[in-house]
This record gives sequence, structure tokens and C-alpha cells, in this order.
Amino acid sequence: MHPEIPKLLQLQERDQRIRALQKDLKDVPRHEAAAKTQLAGDTAAVEAATLKVKEIEVKIKGVELDIQTRRNTIKRLGDQQFETRKNDEFQALGVEIQRYEADVRTLEDKELEHMEELETAKAVLKEAQGKLALTQGRVNEELKALAERAEGLKTRLAEVEAERRSLAAPIEPGPLDLYQRIFTKKGDAGVAPLENGICGGCHMKVVSGTIQTARGAETLAQCDSCGRIFYLVE
Repeated sequence: MHPEIPKLLQLQERDQRIRALQKDLKDVPRHEAAAKTQLAGDTAAVEAATLKVKEIEVKIKGVELDIQTRRNTIKRLGDQQFETRKNDEFQALGVEIQRYEADVRTLEDKELEHMEELETAKAVLKEAQGKLALTQGRVNEELKALAERAEGLKTRLAEVEAERRSLAAPIEPGPLDLYQRIFTKKGDAGVAPLENGICGGCHMKVVSGTIQTARGAETLAQCDSCGRIFYLVE
């Protein structure tokens, strides 16, 4: 076995751990976004319920304004009726007053209906707000846990990167550069075992001449198919 192989295997183990930690760290924002999306439905429900309450309140105010307008008209007609001395005009004003009074009763009935709708809408809003509060609490806990996880990953990543630098330092530049280029390209391993004539990286059969090279200790043997550095497992 080439003397650099054990060193490269140690380095590769750190590189694989670094890559896994980086992946986990990169996934944190995605998990945070997923946690926040849980609020979307509940927030929309609160907004819709709030809008419904406001719409009904506007309707009630509109009806109240109509009632007041008609009551003012009734008062004005009553004053005119009191002042008139003509019987037919008195009766005509009385008919108008009755019509406006009927309008007032109809509007008051409508106001009561809207007030009942408002009570129902407020109950729906309160329920939606309660559900949102529960979801918000759960999401806050998830976000807190994710933030703590991210900090832990950053700390561990810094430690493993420091270990990697120490392990890389004594490796010869040539083998180190070759390994790093292969690991970067393959993404999983730059060094693989060779067992029963099969490369542990690409699982392809290796020619006998390459196997003989792997048995020696002078040159780093590489797979004919994938280019990974390999070591012989007898």
C-alpha cells in the first residue's frame, strides 16, 4: 500500500463529514421557511375573519345612518304636520310619516340581523386568533431549535475543518492535489477500496495491471473507469 493512502483515508473521512455538515447547515433555511409556512393558512384565516367583521360593522353603521336619516325626516314631517292647517296636507304628511316609520322598522330588523352576523363573525375571528397563537408558539419553538442546531453545526464544522487542515499538512503535494481534484469532482470519495478486482467507487472491474500497481507502494493506483485512487483489500 502506498504510504500516503492511510493519510488520504483519514483526510477523506473529514471531508465527508465536512460535506455532510455543510449540507445540514444549508438545509436549515429551508426548514425555517417550511416552519414559517405553517403560519400562512392560520394567518390568512385571521385576516379573512377580521375582514368579515369589518364588513359587517360597516353594514351596521350604514343601516344606523339610514335609520337616523329617516328619523330626522319623520321629525321634519311631524313639524310640518303640526304647522299645517290644511286637512288634506295633514293627512298626506301622516302617510309619509307612516311610510318612513315602516322603513325604520325594516332597517331595525336588518340591523338586528347584522348584529347577529357580527357576533358569529367575532366568534370565528376569536377561534382563528387562538389557532394562530398556538401555531405561532409551535413555530417559534421550531425556529429556536433550528437556530440552536445551526450554531451547533457551525461549531462542529469549524472543528472538523481544523482537524482536516492538520491532517492535510503532512501529505505530499502531488497525492494531496490528485485526491482533492477527484473528491471535488466525484463528491463522495476520492479514495476507494479495490476488492476482488472491483473498484469500490464505481463498482467496475479493474484490469490486472492496475491491480499490480495497487499492490506496490511506489505509485498511487487509479481506477481505469472512474479515476478514483484505490487501495487493495486482500
